[in-house]
Amino acid sequence: MSGADVVTGALCMALTGLGLVIAVQRARQRRFLNATRWTAAALFPIGLYLTGLATLSRRVGSAVADWATDLAFGLKAWGGVAILAFAVILLMITRMVGGKKKSTESSGTASTTSSDLDLSALLGGGGPVAGAGGSGGAPPRGRQPKPAAAPRSRRSSRASGGDDEFAEIEELLRRRGI
Repeated sequence: MSGADVVTGALCMALTGLGLVIAVQRARQRRFLNATRWTAAALFPIGLYLTGLATLSRRVGSAVADWATDLAFGLKAWGGVAILAFAVILLMITRMVGGKKKSTESSGTASTTSSDLDLSALLGGGGPVAGAGGSGGAPPRGRQPKPAAAPRSRRSSRASGGDDEFAEIEELLRRRGI
């Protein structure tokens, strides 16, 4: 039995004794329900010590304190924190890029998606990356299909009607091939 175990046992016995003294005082005041509660609470520290849980809690607390001290003052721990932060940043970047790709795939476009262009720009490439044999998805930029022209009657009626906002939106959608 180590010195720390002896101190833990003495502390648990002292807490139990203090709780029992308070329970006796409550019983003399004829507060029997309150005295019973104090007795039950007073028996916990000695019960925890006899089962070894008080010693276990002391060891866990000591280990947590040692870990916190090493984290605050150790270079190895700060290196680990830096690596964890880098891993989280990488996961966030892949989630953002993957989220853009999913949203454009769900819209059903057949031309080059903006996430492919963003990813190639991020990697420093000139365009989307094609798979083996050029069958990796979208056609090269020079051979993209031209969007179908909208009927002239609709365009002229909207432009003459003063719906400039709708005309701008229609123009943007036509440029994207939607």
